[in-house]
Amino acid sequence: MSHLNFLGYLNLSCNNFNGTIPMGTQLQSFNASSYIANPELCRTPLKSCTTKEENPKTAKPYTENEDDDSAKESLYLGMGVGFTVGFWGIFGSLFLITKWMHAYYRFIDRVGDKLYVTSIVKLNNFDKLWSG
Repeated sequence: MSHLNFLGYLNLSCNNFNGTIPMGTQLQSFNASSYIANPELCRTPLKSCTTKEENPKTAKPYTENEDDDSAKESLYLGMGVGFTVGFWGIFGSLFLITKWMHAYYRFIDRVGDKLYVTSIVKLNNFDKLWSG
């Protein structure tokens, strides 16, 4: 991002960024108000950094939190349970209740017949239009 030179406005406030603002042509030209609510962010136009923050080798890498993993696991578990309950709720009821099964198949058959008849009528109308 520090190599961008075409930004007219950039608001990075309220993102809880930390560390140093990269040196570049564009990022130091914005007001300090563009970086508010990022208390651990430093370098021009904000407060100056200590030598520890200045050294990029000492910066700790981002590692995913265990909370993120448990949230993903909960999401995937919920999706699996929801799919299973929905699938068997629909198809299980069609399988067990024969009146519903016959009504469903009649409905699908009627929809298929209606689509077939409509497409043939449209095709004949199209042929009549082009043949004269």
